[in-house]
Amino acid sequence: MMNIFRAWRSKAAIPRLSSVIAMSLLALSNGCALFKPVQAEEHYYLLTAKSLSYVATQGNGRACVVRLLPVEVPDYLQTEDMAVRIGTNQIEFTVYHQWAEPLEAGIRRVIAENLRVSPQIREVLTDEPSPRQEPVYEISAHILACEGNYINGRGFITFGATWEISQSGPQAATLAHGVYYAPLTNWHAGDYGELADQTSQVLNEFSQFLAHTVSEQAMAHSVR
Repeated sequence: MMNIFRAWRSKAAIPRLSSVIAMSLLALSNGCALFKPVQAEEHYYLLTAKSLSYVATQGNGRACVVRLLPVEVPDYLQTEDMAVRIGTNQIEFTVYHQWAEPLEAGIRRVIAENLRVSPQIREVLTDEPSPRQEPVYEISAHILACEGNYINGRGFITFGATWEISQSGPQAATLAHGVYYAPLTNWHAGDYGELADQTSQVLNEFSQFLAHTVSEQAMAHSVR
């Protein structure tokens, strides 16, 4: 009699055990999001033109037409992940904090938008044909660094680029070139929205530098 009772209890336990296993599997499949750590949620950021306070005018008639060539970035920045330098030779890529577009495309877009509202620039071309019988000044930029830094307990933004201004056309010639390093901008490490905002501000200042430089070159060239 005892053996019959044990057999019955074992058979009755099988459905209960199966139910427990099924519920556990369901919880794992549907509950992953519940137990997903907050930092595992992906966030996307855009660079934004900051010089909206400019008044777009043609100034004293010396405003010029420029073409902004595609921007080049180093290989280590050709990724969607934001880069943070945490040591002299160590880079951390923030998997869950990413640029919403390729960094080189975002930098070019923002510089072009900033140049378009500069009173020193009448028109900004990117990929469209050049106007006929009018000098066009080409701007090229190669980014050397564009990332957050967290070194010795301090967070800041690093930005550097080489630049070149040339005149297109039959008499194409390089008019000016150099290296631009932005002043170090403070950044609260871990705040990636601020990293995007501060980088946008740095690009605004770089755009103003380019607008001023190309305007000087255009005026100097027209005097000759």
